[in-house]
Amino acid sequence: MSPAQIARLDMDIRSPESGPPDPRVEPLDCYALPGTDPARYRGLVVTGMVDQEFLLRHRDWIEAYLGGGGVLVFGGHLHRRWLPGASPFVPLEPAGLAAYRVTEIADHPLFAGRTPDELTFRRGVAGFFARGHHPPPPGAQVLVRLAGGQPCTYLDQVSTAGTILVQATSDPLGTLGDQLIEWILAQSGGRREPRQRRAGAGLAAVYGGSAWHHRVLTRPKYARHLTGGLVYLPELADTDLTGYAGLVVPERMHRGLLTRAAPRILELLDAGGTVAAFAGGEPIPEFLPGVRWQHRPTNFWWWLDSGAELGLCTPNPSHPLFTRLSLRDCTWHYHGVLEPPDGAEVLVTLPTGEVLLYLDRVSTPGTLVVSTLDPLSHHGGYFMPATERFLDGFLPWLASETAQSCRTESSHP
Repeated sequence: MSPAQIARLDMDIRSPESGPPDPRVEPLDCYALPGTDPARYRGLVVTGMVDQEFLLRHRDWIEAYLGGGGVLVFGGHLHRRWLPGASPFVPLEPAGLAAYRVTEIADHPLFAGRTPDELTFRRGVAGFFARGHHPPPPGAQVLVRLAGGQPCTYLDQVSTAGTILVQATSDPLGTLGDQLIEWILAQSGGRREPRQRRAGAGLAAVYGGSAWHHRVLTRPKYARHLTGGLVYLPELADTDLTGYAGLVVPERMHRGLLTRAAPRILELLDAGGTVAAFAGGEPIPEFLPGVRWQHRPTNFWWWLDSGAELGLCTPNPSHPLFTRLSLRDCTWHYHGVLEPPDGAEVLVTLPTGEVLLYLDRVSTPGTLVVSTLDPLSHHGGYFMPATERFLDGFLPWLASETAQSCRTESSHP
C-alpha cells in the first residue's frame, strides 16, 4: 500500500490554483486507470470533469474495484453508465435559489456539525453543492435532500460489494475535506466479500400466481428450458437469486411485490446473471438499470384494417435470436416504446425507429433483455398465435444464452 491510500481520479489539467496536497490523497490521471491495481487504493474519489466515455469503456476496472470492497465517491453529473447502480444526472428545473437550498441532512458522520445553510451557500452564493440529483437505486441511503425533496447525496451499499457515495455537482473533497477522508479510511476497513454466483441453478421464471402465468410457465415445451424452476412472486424478495443463471420476469406482475424484490434482482445482474423483462401495458420495472420506457396507446385491432401491417424492423438481422424466430413471430401489438442505453443491442423496432426489444450488456455486469411485447400473458390466456411462435424461439435462445454465460464464467479461474 502506498502512503497515499486514496486516489483522486481526474484529468491531467495541472492547474496552478490547486490547493496544497494531502499526503493521504494521490492525484491519479484518468487514463492511467487500466494499468492500476484495483487493490492499491482504499478509496477512489472521481471528480466531475473526468472522461466518462473512458470510464464506460473500462467499467470492468470499476466493477473489480468495488467487487473487492473498495469505496468510490463520485461528485459530478453522471451522463454515461460506468457507475453500478447509478442513474444519469437530472438538473433542477427551474433553477434558482429556492431550488438550490439544502433542507434535509441525515445523521451521518460525513455531515456531522454541518448545517443546511453551510452546504447551500459559499460566500453567500448558492448552487455549489447541488444543481440537480441522481435518482438513487433501491436500498440506497439518502443523506442530503434539496428543497424539492431531490436526493442530491446518497450512499449505496446494495449495488455492489463495495461502497458508493454519489454527490450531485459538488467537489466532495473540497466540500467535506477531512471528514470525507476519515470516513473513506474507516469505511474501507471493513471490506465485504464480493458477490459470487454459486453453481448455476439454470434459468428461472417469476410466477405471479395467475392462471395465465401458470399455463405458459408449466407447459412442458417451455418448462424444460426453465431448469431453475419457478420463483413465487410473494417469496421473491426473500430469495437469493445469485445461484441462478437467469430470470424471466413476465408482464403484468404486482408492481409492489416486484419492486420489493428489486435488490435481489439487481444482485443477480451484479453477479453476471441475465434478466428478461416484459411489459403488458405497465411500465418496464423502473429499478432495472438503463431502462427508459414511454407509453404509447395500444392498438389491439390494427390487423382488422385491409392491408394493415405493423412493419416491425430490426437493425441487427444477423443476431442469433433471429436464427430461432422471425419478425413475423414478434408481430401482434406492443405496449409502449423503449429508449435503450448507449451500447445496447437493438433487436426489434417500429418503422419510426422506436424500440420494442433490446439486449443490454453495458449497464450491469450481467445481461438485460427488455421488451414491450407481452407474449407470456397472451399465450397463457390462449390468445395470439404469434406469441406461441415467439416463445418457441425466444425461450430456447434465452436458455442457450444463459447457459453459455455460465460456461464462460466457469472457464475463468
